[in-house]
Amino acid sequence: MRPNRLGSVAWLVQPLYVAVELLVAGVASASYSLRDDTISALGQLTCAPGHSGSTVVVCSPGHVALNEAFVVFASLRVLGAVLLRPSLAEGWVRGAATALWAVSGICSAAVGFVPVDQWPGPHALVAAPVFALQPLAVLATAAALRRTPGSVPRWVVTTGVAVAALTAAAAVAFGLRLGEATWVGGLERLALWPAYLWLGVVGAALLSRRGRVSGPG
Repeated sequence: MRPNRLGSVAWLVQPLYVAVELLVAGVASASYSLRDDTISALGQLTCAPGHSGSTVVVCSPGHVALNEAFVVFASLRVLGAVLLRPSLAEGWVRGAATALWAVSGICSAAVGFVPVDQWPGPHALVAAPVFALQPLAVLATAAALRRTPGSVPRWVVTTGVAVAALTAAAAVAFGLRLGEATWVGGLERLALWPAYLWLGVVGAALLSRRGRVSGPG
């Protein structure tokens, strides 16, 4: 498989992370709330409150699957960024997009190695940069795609800018909401999920374009 096609596939599968998270949430204790409890609560090795502002204990039997998903999907985001770099127009925006996905991906993968109930300090240290860097990575990628003629349809670039704005605003709201009893999980997901869904769209658009260029053979 060619590097650019492999990179496109690495981004195409990103929405599957959301499916894994929902499956893990589905087998968590009934007290777990997608709206109120953090994603990290699903990676806890022990039964503990779902976030710092909650006193409701959450148990997550699927914590191994979620922590592995953190590592696998973050690694694929980095791989996709590196492999697709040569396909984008040269310039600092291309370099910025690659670097932002690389650093945010490494931090996201590290979250899987430091569950919040076991290493709360290191967990917060590696998780925090993701919320700042990922919206910037989406914005830089959209800009790089816009500068690359024929890479993706214009609407993909436009939605990328919208996703960057949405996730950045949600990340700020999530940070301000930490310690409160409700909507912590909902804001965290709004800060992260749209980027993974958008990468899936980008991967599909890039694969479709290359399929049309190369033809049936």
